[in-house]
Amino acid sequence: MGWFVLTYRILDVPPGINGDEAAIGLNALNIAREGKDLRGSVFPIFTSLPDSSDWKQPITIYSEVLAFKIFKPSYFTLRAVSVFFAIASGVLIFLLLRDLLGLIPAVFGFLLFLTTPIIVIQSHLALENIAPVPFITLWLIAIVKYNQNPKSRYLLMMALSLIFSFYSYLGMRLIMPVLFFLSIAFLFYKNKQKILIFISIFIPFVISLLFFKDQYPGSLWGLYRPYIVESYQQFLLPFISNFDPSFLYIKGDITPYHSTGKHGMILLATLPLFLLGVIKIVRINKGISNFILISFFLAPILFGLGSTIHRASRLLALVPMYITICMFGVVSILEIKGKFVKTLLISGITILIFVNYLDFTADNWFEYPKRVQSDFARPIHLGFEKLYEQSKQNNLVPLVQKELHVQNPTAFSFFELTYFPDLVKKWSDLTDIPPSSAILVGKGGINLELIKHLQLIDVSGSDFYILINK
Repeated sequence: MGWFVLTYRILDVPPGINGDEAAIGLNALNIAREGKDLRGSVFPIFTSLPDSSDWKQPITIYSEVLAFKIFKPSYFTLRAVSVFFAIASGVLIFLLLRDLLGLIPAVFGFLLFLTTPIIVIQSHLALENIAPVPFITLWLIAIVKYNQNPKSRYLLMMALSLIFSFYSYLGMRLIMPVLFFLSIAFLFYKNKQKILIFISIFIPFVISLLFFKDQYPGSLWGLYRPYIVESYQQFLLPFISNFDPSFLYIKGDITPYHSTGKHGMILLATLPLFLLGVIKIVRINKGISNFILISFFLAPILFGLGSTIHRASRLLALVPMYITICMFGVVSILEIKGKFVKTLLISGITILIFVNYLDFTADNWFEYPKRVQSDFARPIHLGFEKLYEQSKQNNLVPLVQKELHVQNPTAFSFFELTYFPDLVKKWSDLTDIPPSSAILVGKGGINLELIKHLQLIDVSGSDFYILINK
């Protein structure tokens, strides 16, 4: 059910591939087929296009490589990897909450996670933003497990989940160090003798950073650098803005790629549960619940070193903690003695969340693509799908108008390699198309009179025609 909901209209919402998706897909497809990226590096740790210093992280790249090896390379496969991250995270959140709070909060939390707007939005993008979520959830599971039973395997799990999260998304460079020190604080409270063991697990990781710094120059920070903070106000603004209610529950991300513009990153109807959860945690005042609450509010503190605000796409690591806090709110309702009041509250909040989710979904699926279509490239995959279909059905040689490649070279290269692994031929002279050929052309600037001897097929929903010379 979760797979169906998250993959519904996945190629249409958002309405077109963006540059980062194309870069990830192109390098992953090249590695899957040839064992090297476009720079010629054999199974590299970090990848980038030859003319770019925007390095992509290995977790997402090699997840895409694996998907392309197992399944047929396609635009759907490219984006569906993010759906896998979302569902895997949901299952892990279920396991976390079942151990921590019981079965009912676990089921409720799983459903709440998969209906969270920022999760739904990011599951439709072949980007790195959603990749840290399963690792942060594993870190929380390790913390809870270690609190219940302090065995070394949970200590190892705690450390490795943070290390892997570092290589999942560039923004984790500012979150993972905070979680590392929070882990040390937790061990200081729980078992001081284990702190050195925990730190020692990170020694190979630190050494690897020195190696990667030389081997992949710029890969550790990429295009992003902490800017000079001249005042505490300048530092606090990006940090505090992460908890701006209007941003979290109403407006969402400032970019059209990561927000519908009409809904926040989290459903507004979950706010009562979150507030009840905070109250519950403060009242019970136990180590593990306090730790989760503190982690939620402190995790993005180093975002004060950046200048941007209201970027929900960088805060997905907070979602597992938010859901967990909300489930403490569910527990506080379940503990109410009056059956009528308890049933009324649970039913009322559930209905509000469901209505809120339906409102978000209806807008996201059908209205959002219309509002932002000018911010996205027109659906390129539709043209290549039609070209592939025509060339196969009619035994035609596939061609692509040479000038099209200039418009969006990375995306066109990805779709060319996806549909035509042996490389499709480029062609310029539309008045002299070879016999038994089908060519993908742009609609703009074409003199239909000069090509009236050719069969013309309009690719619906795109800016392309297919011209056929039988």
